[in-house]
Amino acid sequence: MRAGFGAGEGHSVGWRVTLGVVVLSMLGVASAQAELQRVEAVGIYGIRDSMRSQVVPRDEAIARARWEGVSRVARELLGEAGLATATDETDGEGDSSKQEAATLESALGKDTLPYTRSYRILKDQGERPVLFEDSPGIKREYVVVVEVIVDVDRVNAALERSGLIAGSDPGEAGEAVLLEVVGLARYEALQTVVAALRDRYGATRVRTLVFENERQLLSVEGPFDADGLLSRLSRYRNPRLILEPLGVDAVSGQIRVMGRWLAEDEPS
Repeated sequence: MRAGFGAGEGHSVGWRVTLGVVVLSMLGVASAQAELQRVEAVGIYGIRDSMRSQVVPRDEAIARARWEGVSRVARELLGEAGLATATDETDGEGDSSKQEAATLESALGKDTLPYTRSYRILKDQGERPVLFEDSPGIKREYVVVVEVIVDVDRVNAALERSGLIAGSDPGEAGEAVLLEVVGLARYEALQTVVAALRDRYGATRVRTLVFENERQLLSVEGPFDADGLLSRLSRYRNPRLILEPLGVDAVSGQIRVMGRWLAEDEPS
């Protein structure tokens, strides 16, 4: 083990530290100017042997993960506007998924670069046999898990330009309450929380700032402060969703709630 750095190595470390400070400063400025959302997304690319010489499976899987991150934010914005996605409106799951993808692609375009600030690979699972043989001729797939930083404002603007959602009135927004929900791993459970905030408690705007496995951070605006919203959530009753308020942070005013999503046959 070396006890210290050589002259060249010390210079390299110092350069990396300086660069890190510059990058963090730039991210701070960007965050102040735009709403950014961090999303973990899985990218899966089915590999056809005939295409191996024409594409890089890893790059294709990353591209699909980035699209999944951007489209997830878009679906949340559509939900906030009270618009159901195609998967909610039709019975055929395959057809509805294709319809939803086509609608979002028409609004956002195929290039996700304008809507992402950055991304990083959390897990590169590489090639593996396909789990579900939905497409003939595809026996192997490449899988990556990617963290995508999505520019929510740009996604929202694209949906407004396409006419999918109406432009928002800045004068209608009130002071936001931050709500952290831990313990929920299913998107359906988060949708139930958001629906309760709007339908039961009169939230005028709900935005997902962080979406992770078993942790979501929501920005909630409505006719309540942090204590008032916590009181409402403490009385929430649902046969499949249990919410246990854990309290309000005295410094930040952020609410923390523990959630549990029950299976249909599991007693509450």
